[in-house]
Amino acid sequence: MFTLLKLGVAVAGLFCIIALAVMLIRTYAFDRRPIYAHPRGSSFSGVRYALVRGMLPWEKESASQHIWTYLGGILYHVGVFVAMLFLVTILLNLSLSNILVLWTRILLGTGLICGVALLIKRTFKPHMRALSQGDDYWANVLVDLLLLSAMASTLSEKAMVPFLIVAVVTFIYLPFGKLRHCVFFFYSRILFGDFFGKRGVLPHPSRKT
Repeated sequence: MFTLLKLGVAVAGLFCIIALAVMLIRTYAFDRRPIYAHPRGSSFSGVRYALVRGMLPWEKESASQHIWTYLGGILYHVGVFVAMLFLVTILLNLSLSNILVLWTRILLGTGLICGVALLIKRTFKPHMRALSQGDDYWANVLVDLLLLSAMASTLSEKAMVPFLIVAVVTFIYLPFGKLRHCVFFFYSRILFGDFFGKRGVLPHPSRKT
């Protein structure tokens, strides 16, 4: 049973990767309008800004005004990243030292708390609830279950079975819902930085060193 579940996770993960790759390739089916203006800046500098300094809260108006939500989101995503690394150790039958298990548990628990807090905020804030759809709630709940089952797996091997089941569901669902932003977020940031870097808009001229 456990071996079959591990195989299921591997197959679901492969399906997820292929589906996301196809989606990325399909974006090139839309012709890009030619740009006749001469570049005024550096594409590399624009992409670097978009992926590094542009991610900092004071570079974003919304994030700077909601710093605790920003930090909660960061910790939430760190927890998800740790859960995925922990999943890999299970699939490869790798053993972790006690200190690594402890830190894994702490990061998963912190991410879970942040995820639940963000879900509560989305549910009870009228303006956020008005902008939310079913996928927003389902994606949050699914990831919270992933973190919860992963953390439980660090406490008991019996919890690895539900963890693997949730992982399969997550990988299958990922290309079809908002969770696919794990790829398209960086893809869109690169396109954003490339275009506005060439135009000399990024990095902001007033902040160039």
